[in-house]
Amino acid sequence: MKVKIVERHGTTSESIRAHVLEKTEALERFYDRIISVDAVLSVEKERQSADFHAHLMNRKVIKAHEESSDMYASIDKAIDRLKRQLVKYNDLLKDTRDGEVRPSEPAEAPEGNHKEIIRTDTYLRKPMSPEEAALQLEAIEKGFLVFINSENDEVSIMYHRRDGNYGLIEPRR
Repeated sequence: MKVKIVERHGTTSESIRAHVLEKTEALERFYDRIISVDAVLSVEKERQSADFHAHLMNRKVIKAHEESSDMYASIDKAIDRLKRQLVKYNDLLKDTRDGEVRPSEPAEAPEGNHKEIIRTDTYLRKPMSPEEAALQLEAIEKGFLVFINSENDEVSIMYHRRDGNYGLIEPRR
């Protein structure tokens, strides 16, 4: 995980930088797919603020902003806010992986053979090669992966075959 620290309106001490690095490294316990964290520390008279942007897989960005009269307190509050958001996002991903869908309203009894389309998966919008897709398929532990093939800029599907290999479905024009 990359950590980028930017100071605005002043310079920060080495101990504050070490504090930010220590706190951001601890975020990986709550969600292990953090790509990078950007920290913006700014000082304006009595107000000291800390802005954090955590960049996750699938282009998800989680933000936290806190202000106080003490920089250490601002950093700690912002990191705590990030932790709560990461735990909530991780729980949401686990629920969708397990196939568990929590309806916001009470579900009514299905009538007859009425079937619903329930969206639980998202696909990666980043173009990738079939080799990268195979690695990503192993990482997500699903039966298939829909991705944009970087070789032809078309939507393709990578799936597990019964013989242990991978299959690739590409559209034909």
